[in-house]
Amino acid sequence: MALKDLIISSFPQYCEKLASGKDVCFRPMVVSEEKSLLLAKQTQDKLSILKTLIGIISSCFNESNLKDYSICDLENAFLLLRAKSLGEIESFTIRCPETNEKVTLNVNLNTDIKIKKSKISAKIKLNGELILVLTPPTIQTLLKYPNYNTDSENIYEFISGCVKQIITKKEVIDCSDKSQEEIVDFIKNLTPKQFSLIVEYFDSLPTLHITPEYTTSDGVARKVTIKGIFDFINFFFDHITLELFYRQNFQMKYYHHYSIEEIENMIPWERSVYLEQIRMHLKEETNRVNNTTEMSTYA
Repeated sequence: MALKDLIISSFPQYCEKLASGKDVCFRPMVVSEEKSLLLAKQTQDKLSILKTLIGIISSCFNESNLKDYSICDLENAFLLLRAKSLGEIESFTIRCPETNEKVTLNVNLNTDIKIKKSKISAKIKLNGELILVLTPPTIQTLLKYPNYNTDSENIYEFISGCVKQIITKKEVIDCSDKSQEEIVDFIKNLTPKQFSLIVEYFDSLPTLHITPEYTTSDGVARKVTIKGIFDFINFFFDHITLELFYRQNFQMKYYHHYSIEEIENMIPWERSVYLEQIRMHLKEETNRVNNTTEMSTYA
């Protein structure tokens, strides 16, 4: 067994239940995996970010194939992993969208995650003679169309990947036998009212959201909603830039004699504890030197 695998095998295992009810066990991520996600995040390419995240979750959850996970379960797995790797209770500084001032948000990933359950049938009655049967999008669907909510053409392709059957009075059409172009053309020819029924179905699917509250300087209580896998990644990994990450690792290696291998095999919260101890030590040393200088001046 490689030394890295030996270290990772000694990590704690956490067992939780995902939004779908699926039981999972996982280990915390290591600093090298955190670095991979920061590198992908810097590209601002959704597909790169998604593939990197899936690779990390696959390793930490010991799942060989995540592509059949629902998007909600992916979000849930990421938040669980983030909580156990970097901390469950944290404060974040954001700029209020209403007043443009900096405010502090307190987030508890144990209690603040809310799950919206689905309430709409997957059978969409388009008219008296036509029923559309949909399936919830999976990670595989998201991998194909990561920009579906920002690209008008992608949204039709995204929906087409979720069409299971079209039912008429005469037959049940299995859409797995149909080309994507044919299904997209069918969707594009729906009336606005019919298309809105499909949108309503997707809006009703199980989702996770976090809505921390804060008070601005004018005394008004406000709140912000964080939802969606890319918003979760941007928000919960906004605490550190890639430049700061490398600078801190450089300081730990060259001034405090940690090896890069030691650093990258740490759990991220473990690395943050060592960094805080280093900061405290430097502050004490600075105060000691300043006090010694003052005493020498007055001697």
